[in-house]
Amino acid sequence: MKFFLILILSINIHALEKIYFLPEDAKKTKKHIEKLIEDSKVSIDIAMYNFGYKKFAKLLDKAHARGVKVKIFYDKKDVYFNAIETKTVDKKLHTKIAIFDKKTVVFGSANWTKKSFKENYEVIYVTDNKKILSEFNNFFNELTNLP
Repeated sequence: MKFFLILILSINIHALEKIYFLPEDAKKTKKHIEKLIEDSKVSIDIAMYNFGYKKFAKLLDKAHARGVKVKIFYDKKDVYFNAIETKTVDKKLHTKIAIFDKKTVVFGSANWTKKSFKENYEVIYVTDNKKILSEFNNFFNELTNLP
């Protein structure tokens, strides 16, 4: 019993909880997101109001080419993807969310545009908290099931 208690506590201690404030943390934030895209093995789900950051788009195309299932829901799209599944939704999609391998979620106020990273005051939160992930994965399941 003691072993399981220590295991549970150590899992929570090692949980990923990172908050970035833009534009000050822009470089660190971009590198973190780039690494998440590059390290994804199974899936990347994105729901973004405005997506115009070409470097992320190129990395997503590469992830898709290596077999990662990439789904992008958007309201306003400035970047066009080669073979990635994209979809608009029936209501304003003002979210800024990305889930990597159903294990890590990135969300906050920033759209994935150069302006958001360079000029705006934004907040981005990265976590692998299982409860938070469950809620975001449910949200994506709802988006996926829209007509």
